[in-house]
Amino acid sequence: MFVERRSQIVSLDRIYQQCSEGKGGISQIVGPVAGGKTELLKVFIERLNSEGATVLEAVGSPREYDQPFGILRQLFAGLPDPIDQRRIQRLLTDSVTRPVGSDDGAPFLHNHANQELWATVQRLSDSAPVAVIVDDLQHADLASLQSLLYFGGRLRAARVLIVVTQMDVPLSADQQRAVLVTELLRQPRFRLLRADPLTPDGVRELLTEHLGVAVDQERARPWHRITGGSPFLLKALIEDNKITGRSPAEPLDEPIAGEEFAKAALACLHRGGRIFLRTAECLAALVESGCYSVLPQLVGEDEDTVTGVIAAMSAAGILDGRRFRHPATRTAVLSALSGPARAELHNRAAGLLRDNGERACRVGIHLVAAGCARPPWALDVLMTSAQEALRRDDLGFAAQCLRLAETVSAGLEQRIAVAILRIHTEFRVQPDNAQAQVAAVLDAVRGGRVPVDQMIGLLRPLLWQGRLSEAAVILERLEHTADSLDDRAAADLSSVYTWIRSTHPALAGSGWPTVLCHSAQVAVVANRPVRGPALLADVLESGPTEHTVPTAEWLLRTTPLDGPRLNSIVAALLALAHADRAAAAEQWCNALLDESITRGARTWQALFTALRAEVAIRQGDMHGARRDGLAALRLLPREAWGVAIGSVMSKVLIAATALGDWQTADECLTEMPDAVFDTRYGVQYLYARGRRLLAADRLPAALDDLLTCGRLMDEWGIDQPTFVPWRADAVRVLLRLGREGQAGELAAEQLSRTTDQQPRARGIALRTLAATETDPRIRKETLLRAVDALENCADRVELAYAVADLSDTHMRLGDPRRARQSAQRAVRLAEAGSLAPLLGRLDFGRRLPEPVAITPATSPADTDNEMLSAAERRVVLLAASGHTNREIAAELYITVSTVEQHLTHVYRKLRVKGRGELAAHLNGSGVGNRGAAARSGVDTDRQPLLSR
Repeated sequence: MFVERRSQIVSLDRIYQQCSEGKGGISQIVGPVAGGKTELLKVFIERLNSEGATVLEAVGSPREYDQPFGILRQLFAGLPDPIDQRRIQRLLTDSVTRPVGSDDGAPFLHNHANQELWATVQRLSDSAPVAVIVDDLQHADLASLQSLLYFGGRLRAARVLIVVTQMDVPLSADQQRAVLVTELLRQPRFRLLRADPLTPDGVRELLTEHLGVAVDQERARPWHRITGGSPFLLKALIEDNKITGRSPAEPLDEPIAGEEFAKAALACLHRGGRIFLRTAECLAALVESGCYSVLPQLVGEDEDTVTGVIAAMSAAGILDGRRFRHPATRTAVLSALSGPARAELHNRAAGLLRDNGERACRVGIHLVAAGCARPPWALDVLMTSAQEALRRDDLGFAAQCLRLAETVSAGLEQRIAVAILRIHTEFRVQPDNAQAQVAAVLDAVRGGRVPVDQMIGLLRPLLWQGRLSEAAVILERLEHTADSLDDRAAADLSSVYTWIRSTHPALAGSGWPTVLCHSAQVAVVANRPVRGPALLADVLESGPTEHTVPTAEWLLRTTPLDGPRLNSIVAALLALAHADRAAAAEQWCNALLDESITRGARTWQALFTALRAEVAIRQGDMHGARRDGLAALRLLPREAWGVAIGSVMSKVLIAATALGDWQTADECLTEMPDAVFDTRYGVQYLYARGRRLLAADRLPAALDDLLTCGRLMDEWGIDQPTFVPWRADAVRVLLRLGREGQAGELAAEQLSRTTDQQPRARGIALRTLAATETDPRIRKETLLRAVDALENCADRVELAYAVADLSDTHMRLGDPRRARQSAQRAVRLAEAGSLAPLLGRLDFGRRLPEPVAITPATSPADTDNEMLSAAERRVVLLAASGHTNREIAAELYITVSTVEQHLTHVYRKLRVKGRGELAAHLNGSGVGNRGAAARSGVDTDRQPLLSR
């Protein structure tokens, strides 16, 4: 089967029949490079041989393009008589002349020599028709073309047929050659046959033929897209997929373009001639920048010629317009170039693009690809490219530009500028790479050789990486110039101060950066608008106000997403979340995250993913918080997070603890850099770690973290329950430790710091206060208020715990019906959020919804069916679930001695020896110390040593 070439075969058969009847002619098969023209010739030659015809064959080659009589020598080397072969070869050597008045023009044969050649062909045709076959006529030498033209004028009454193949687009600017080819094809009985690329149906048919199984159109579509219908490329692609064990019959599967396809693509380019290969090389280089306007200049041809070449390469299945159909072709083209050749190509492209006025970043792409920057203008281009890349968060390219810029010869001021910009970049990519630049710049700062604006710009990256001592060097220098700062510099310094207030409150309140405090007044003078960091700092220091939400939403609506404004956007999102607008904050996070993904900004993706984890916690979505927190850590290496690593880790830690995912939680208990604990991120981490330690019954360690968190927040003036409600967990630790008085003071203080306009913080504070109440009636009323407040916010986790507390209180008040209702609701909330620790606590509430009679497995008659008191039942349930005597006392608001007395009475009544037998006795529940310990991640034999 010959796919989509049947009509051409029929036409060639008809032409041969006419030739046999003495009506010779010329036929031309036209098509793209490697489009099946040669295969068509082979089929025709086989038919000629089977008919007994004499076939004289030759193949044009770009390597023999300028060799005189190359085609003729090939043709007549196929003569059946060796004597005739030698005679013709001598004729081609001895009968050569050149154009009159030219010493270097193309040679041609004397007229008598052409006559003798034609006579030889005619003698052959006396016994059988003769077919003169020339493949790739576009590569034929001029002398041979002239002789073929001579033959063409004498075919009318001869049994001689000339069949040639040629590419669609003439690729030579040689006018003489073009004229000869045109004249040859104007001879009588000329026939044009086309060998066009395969259609999608043709591709499907060829796949079916090679596989031996039917392939439908849908499955064939990707194969046609990659090859453009080129039979040559298609067969190579099939071979690649056979090698890898994949079948083209697999539905909708993307074929693998491997080594065979790459070799076939290169072969197509070489067969197309040097201009094909050169154009492909230039296109492969320009893909980096996407600027194709300089392609003709880079190739070294006029625009019409290059346009024709691109059309021919598209027809050949190599290109789709100016785009490579498959990246494997581009890779193969570039791999075939030597390193110096690639560098030269990119440097030439950079120069042409710069001369054409292209943007610096597009020029810089080629300088980076070249790996060397020789032109004197290269430094400015690389610096500008790096700055533009930073604005769009393309940190990798910015770093490449700056590393290359450091190799360019420049003055001291320029070298310092490069080093400072590289510090900004490397701290966000690979902080260790910035060590040398930091040292060099600080030396220059001490020597007074760094401009004020650049010194101010260095403060943020240094503080972000926790390099307080290096930042102090710059601040000390700025102290000496504070009075001489112009309005612009003072305003920039004020902006830095505002950012420090929201991230490094320890510095904002300290004495040594007085120049920062001085510059804070300049914001009013310079009439600078409100920015996100200022809004967040106000929320941290004073709590949300009626202006917080509208201001945050205005900032988010009006601030474009780019590098310089990223801090403002992040701060506005956090302010919105702290103001209990979690749903709105989530919507903004999702929109900004989508934009970051679309723009390929990996750092922005990481930041907004981490912010979404923060919002998820405030919504009670612990699964989402854990997922997003871990995703953020995967998006950026830990070092690149700087001091903010404390905040990201805290989100994962809080979520994993709430879910009972102890392995993930404990993986977050790693050593933090000291500088983290000078920032708001540090207090967030202390709070999260304190909660994990509390869940593991490490009470002293938990209290230490939580009180340290509170002390730092108080010292820094950011002690707001809307930010970190540390007192709530500290109260629970204190109650377990029997320090009821201190717990009550903390609970009351937390409530005093909240308002009715802060439902989440208010609800948490009320639940905390309820835990300290000794009167169960007051406790119930307080919990009802807490539940009411939490109903008005998105946090289902806090609501679940408040409802669970309410169930316990109803039970204590002797109201089992309401206790059961609250317990059932708490279970639903806990199950919806997969809150394993809370479900463990509620387990007995589900198993024993009403007071029950508990009897020993074997007991004397005088104790059979003896009922436990309500107080004893409450103690039993907590003891069997793994609570210690002190914890039971704190939970039930009784003394430890009372707990011990109740347990002694229970053991005697039930005839059990201790807690282990007690748990097994309770209806086979099997929940004892080890069950509770397993739920909290604590080994009762050997507690894990948690890193603090």
